[in-house]
Amino acid sequence: MVKHLSETSLNIILSLFNKVWESGKLPADWKHGIIVPIAKPGKDHTQPNNYRPIALTSNLCKLMERMVMSRLVHIIEKKNLFSPYQSGFRKGRNTMDSVLCLEAEIRKAQVNKEVLVGVFFDVEKAYDMMWKEGLLIKLERMEIKGRMYNWIKNFLFKRTIQVRVGSALSQIYPVENGTPQGSVSSPVLFNLMIDDIFTQIDMGIGRSLYADDGALWKRGRNMGHVEKCMQNAVKKVENWANEWGFCFSVAKTQVICFTKRKINPIMIIKMYGQKLEQVSVIRFLGMWMDSKLDFRIHIQKIVDKGKKAINVMRCLAGVEWGACRQSLKRIYCALIRAAIDYGSMVYSSASKTQLLKIEAIQSQALRICCGAIRSSPIAAVQVEMDEMPQEIRRLKLKMRYWINIKGHLDSHPVKKVLKDCWEYEYKKLSSFGWTANEEAQNMGISDINIAPSVATSAIPPWLFPMPVVDIQLYEEKHNQERSMLTNIAVQQYIEQTYYSILQIYTDGSKDPESGITAAAVYIPQFKVKISKRISDHISVYTTETIAIFLALQWIEEVQPIRSVICTDSLSVLNSLLSGISTARQDIIFEVMQSLFRIRQSGLMVNFLWVPSHMGVEGNEEADHLAKQALRHAQIDIKVSMSKAEVKGLIANEIRKKWQKEWDSGTKGRHFHHIQEKVAGQERRKFGNRKEDVLMSRMRIGHCSLNQCLYRMGK
Repeated sequence: MVKHLSETSLNIILSLFNKVWESGKLPADWKHGIIVPIAKPGKDHTQPNNYRPIALTSNLCKLMERMVMSRLVHIIEKKNLFSPYQSGFRKGRNTMDSVLCLEAEIRKAQVNKEVLVGVFFDVEKAYDMMWKEGLLIKLERMEIKGRMYNWIKNFLFKRTIQVRVGSALSQIYPVENGTPQGSVSSPVLFNLMIDDIFTQIDMGIGRSLYADDGALWKRGRNMGHVEKCMQNAVKKVENWANEWGFCFSVAKTQVICFTKRKINPIMIIKMYGQKLEQVSVIRFLGMWMDSKLDFRIHIQKIVDKGKKAINVMRCLAGVEWGACRQSLKRIYCALIRAAIDYGSMVYSSASKTQLLKIEAIQSQALRICCGAIRSSPIAAVQVEMDEMPQEIRRLKLKMRYWINIKGHLDSHPVKKVLKDCWEYEYKKLSSFGWTANEEAQNMGISDINIAPSVATSAIPPWLFPMPVVDIQLYEEKHNQERSMLTNIAVQQYIEQTYYSILQIYTDGSKDPESGITAAAVYIPQFKVKISKRISDHISVYTTETIAIFLALQWIEEVQPIRSVICTDSLSVLNSLLSGISTARQDIIFEVMQSLFRIRQSGLMVNFLWVPSHMGVEGNEEADHLAKQALRHAQIDIKVSMSKAEVKGLIANEIRKKWQKEWDSGTKGRHFHHIQEKVAGQERRKFGNRKEDVLMSRMRIGHCSLNQCLYRMGK
């Protein structure tokens, strides 16, 4: 809705937001919520507890919340106010951070013939019962004051709710405790409140925190000592909860003992004077972990879920009727592959027998997608459906996660898992900590300089000036009525609009074969030519951004009063307008900081999109300079690679590995003669399911003829 408003309307909203920010007082309507109860599936709908409350609040308030929270998160991350083991609702972090830390400690305990005792906490009504005054105390301790403090304080207090059932509304009730349900800011504020839950715990005890899902663990051979340490830790957590108004559920807080011993030791750990339940299986952030950590139960859960999805697929398509293969594959990816992928880098240490169960589920689903019969070689079916084997996909996901970890600071908890330790040499396992570094080295990515996974700016982003971007030529080029944009028209527009402004042309280039990249700047008025070879294998987007950054550096040095930077990269200009880039946020921050310094000096810089390869003199010269720089013998500017760029290298290596297996395999040789490449080949689409299935069976070489029927025992 907001995106389609006029500039006048947006300015009115901005004026309202500024008044609210300056006064620290939110409109009463912004602090009122309408609760709509939604019935939980499979529950008794006559019981009120079996309904999920969904809160409807002001959209304008949510918009301002996003703006305020982006500032608050910048302050928190820049000052490192969050504990390193807090992974919940943080950019660049996920549930696997906590799970992998625990899994690595369990494996080390097994190697050392130790026992690891874990306590998994459950907070009762965590968000609903949060102590508001306590949060304000913590904000003051973190030195979050001024308008930010006043806004949060006013946002939390004097809130009201109503319940709506159908068209009927209940009376208005005040909200005394907790963060607003459905609020944009609730996750961040709750993280601030619960973040110090484990600060008083001894350093010899492992810990993890994902929002309100906390866990403590300790390993050792002396059971009495381990039990005593864990009891002391639980007591400190209990004291913390009493101090800050939280309450743990004794019934849901559980203890588990991970050990290879045949007899599982009994642990007596109490909370609030009551003994905590000791279990043999725990569900931790979506991963089912049993006391021996063989992942039998977790894999069986995946198999059961996959079978249900396969039954759905069977209802949607037969041999001669039903959904097309593309639709069926989307269902497979959404319902089956997503469940298989989650935690794959953790359960990859399971036995081959267990992992084969997942391969079987994949093969069943893919056969339904393309209509292949049971005797069809799974290797051929995988190539036909462009779906790699599970073992290779697990490696791909593991390496992508490894890249994400390498881009974090050394305080990241999984960084410790990747460090060398004697257990890794003493006994070879297939766990993440044992194999990730070696597999990265085999893939040739271990020595790559990785850009920060979470980029931060020295200058607060809200102080950045709004870039002036002219995309008039782009709009004219893509206008249906005026699609013929000529070189002369472009040149005339530039001369008429920017006749008295210094024109600076930038461009980037990349050799697709070698991966060599370069950036160039050309300034016709002064005959200035800047061409630099950049680090290999970075994206064209990055080269275009660096070219603009080089132009801004030149402006900072020479200081022309007015200038316009002309580029043919619309994606970079869009990133500058929004200040956000999913590919290279670090370089966008560098560009914006340079632009900030230029504006502070009283200089004016505009940006103009120009079409490429249309004979625009300055753009063609910049393109020529960039291509010339590709031939430089040495790299002039060393640039770290982003996660997305390294993922491209990983994808290439994974494709090569799959191709090698496909070429050297003994199954599916009939199909190998038809399609030698594992990926990248578009297959003709057929108008109906019957023709599609027939063609797939003929390509694979297994049809319902005597030879194949004999193999299946028919």
